[in-house]
Amino acid sequence: MTPAEQLPCEIGRALLTLRRRRASTHDVGERDALAQTIDALEQQLTGLAAADELAAAAALPDAQEALERALAAVRRGPFDGYLRALEAHFDDFAAIAAALHAPPPAMPDRAPAATAPSAPVSLSAASPAPGAQPSGLTSPKGLPPPARATDFASLQDEYATWYAACVVRPECRKELAYCVKRLHDGQAIYEEVGTQLTIPWLFVGITHGMECSFNFRCHMHNGDPLKGRTVNVPSGRPTSCEPPFTWAQSATDALIYMGYHEVSDWSPTHMLYLFERYNGMGYRRRGVPTPYLWSFSNLYEKGKFVADGRYDAQAVSRQCGAALLLQALIG
Repeated sequence: MTPAEQLPCEIGRALLTLRRRRASTHDVGERDALAQTIDALEQQLTGLAAADELAAAAALPDAQEALERALAAVRRGPFDGYLRALEAHFDDFAAIAAALHAPPPAMPDRAPAATAPSAPVSLSAASPAPGAQPSGLTSPKGLPPPARATDFASLQDEYATWYAACVVRPECRKELAYCVKRLHDGQAIYEEVGTQLTIPWLFVGITHGMECSFNFRCHMHNGDPLKGRTVNVPSGRPTSCEPPFTWAQSATDALIYMGYHEVSDWSPTHMLYLFERYNGMGYRRRGVPTPYLWSFSNLYEKGKFVADGRYDAQAVSRQCGAALLLQALIG
């Protein structure tokens, strides 16, 4: 079953949980809140009848937010497993989000905390020399294809040129506006983590959106559930405390793991580099724009790692790229 097909099923299961809770609660306020949440999810379920991946990617954050509202409405017992059921739904939604936005297999390129933030990432022996361009590629909007270099000094001008040329696609404006709203909604939480590490809140927030679809129940390392250590790359994080983890504990560990607490250059071009390093440089080895930065913009059309080690040249990312989010926040 594809992630797009899984989402309607999981929404249906969540609706059963919420309906049971609405029938059992004696709190009028909670009952009204649940009625609104149930109505919102039923509308989403109707819109997902075609099981389209684009519709699923757009609906998933709304479904997660609806469950957050249901959780916030809880005032008193009896719970009878209700809270555990909600937690299971959150975990299932997080797994679907991870499948919809599967990271490329270049994740091992992530540097450990001891590595200097701007250090080059080594290419395999089979890769072309850094800076070499693959043949037969169509440059987006007349720009040269992405360089195969992976160090900031070699890529700085490219980032500046692409960022200046980056414009949101008209059909994606609504999705971009929604993501910006989610960033502002979480700003206070992002500032708490960012201030501790001297990292701009918007970088923390955009990374959270890219890795977790703004779900505060997921590890910012890779979107795994917070109830245990990370399973996907990088696995076994955090190492300094015991699960279950708070989101702030996980986010702090993820940023330190990448060495970003040692960064002093927070210019737009360097942030683009740090975003791309966070996800991995695997797209550059194919000479294609990474959707992690450029999705939903005029600079990205298609090409995506749909599973570990499997690149699909025809697949299209359904996630707003970090460059557009950065533009929306700082211009």
